[in-house]
Amino acid sequence: MIPEVQVFAQVAAIVVGLLGAVCGISVATYRSVKRTDNRHLPQSTEVSQRLEQLQQSVDAIAIEVERVAEAQRFTARLEAERESRQALPSQS
Repeated sequence: MIPEVQVFAQVAAIVVGLLGAVCGISVATYRSVKRTDNRHLPQSTEVSQRLEQLQQSVDAIAIEVERVAEAQRFTARLEAERESRQALPSQS
């Protein structure tokens, strides 16, 4: 076989292999994107209700955490005032 023909056959085989690989990757990517797009369907009413309930729960927890923090600040202030009163020397 002529060396030029053999090199041409090798190059042609490599090119065909690369084209096949690129086509396969393209098809796989297209299918993956198509599946991802299907996931973004409109939410059902059940999901919307659950999300609303979750939002209300998070809001209620935030309010309770703020109340606890306010109570801790108040207690710390009372402790500081009591310590400052006890630190004064008695004048008898």
